[in-house]
Amino acid sequence: MTQEEKKTEATTLEPVSVTVIGTGAVTGGPAPMTTGTVATTPAPSQPNLLVTVISPFMAIAIRFFNSYLTILTGLVAAGMTSTIIPYTDFLDLLGKCAGLSIAGACVGLLKDLVTVFGRLEGKFPLLTGNV
Repeated sequence: MTQEEKKTEATTLEPVSVTVIGTGAVTGGPAPMTTGTVATTPAPSQPNLLVTVISPFMAIAIRFFNSYLTILTGLVAAGMTSTIIPYTDFLDLLGKCAGLSIAGACVGLLKDLVTVFGRLEGKFPLLTGNV
């Protein structure tokens, strides 16, 4: 193998898009991360990260609707293949399943709120009276 055959070409990798939840306000730290920030990685063989920042409210809303639609899909499928949910036509089944899906999505919403407020409590422990 000659010296010319051993040479390799350096290639640049496209940045990988990542989404983070943030408020844009950082107290006592570096400047807040904003959408479009590129986090560079130390090794040239690793791709950089292109950051998209969404608000906590938007993240919780997306999770709620994802959970709602997942439960709705499962209930419609179960209703169509069994007689557990009585219905006269598809729209009747869809309406009943839509109502039933709200309860499951609300349980997921409460779980997400507990997660968010638990993280906030860890970030600001003195606000809750813990030292």
